[in-house]
Amino acid sequence: MKSRIQLLLLIMILGAPMPVAWAMLHWQVGIPEGHVARGELQHNLPPLSAWPLQDHPEGRWLLIWSAPAVCDVTCQAEADRWWRMHRAMGRQAARVERVRLSEQEQTLLPGETLALWQSARLPGVEDYQVWLADPQGNIVTRYPAGVDLRAVHKDLEHLLKRNPES
Repeated sequence: MKSRIQLLLLIMILGAPMPVAWAMLHWQVGIPEGHVARGELQHNLPPLSAWPLQDHPEGRWLLIWSAPAVCDVTCQAEADRWWRMHRAMGRQAARVERVRLSEQEQTLLPGETLALWQSARLPGVEDYQVWLADPQGNIVTRYPAGVDLRAVHKDLEHLLKRNPES
């Protein structure tokens, strides 16, 4: 009798996950939230190669932010924020290039690249917006001006983790 009880107990323990999983799915209880990007994914922006820029860097992940034509104190503070976020990435920082979009030459921070507009900006591109672009130049996510740096940092870490170096 003792061995039958042990066998039934073993069958119940090994068979329990399937009915529990079915119940969780059926009643939508206890299902963890999926990872959602904190930026805007449906942005309808063309790849960087179609942007009217003099030079558009490719080959690495790009953190692109749009600076005003004249970089004042607010602009320099914003550039410093992005520099600090880039440094916070640690070893992964080498895989990401910071690009500043502007209409005029500006003083850059270390490790930053300047991309100048050849003509008018694209529609919908405003000062202080931020974009993440993949190594092929496709825009992955867009962030509004004044976005929380932690949101961009988490998205970028997630992208780099899911796309290991080749």
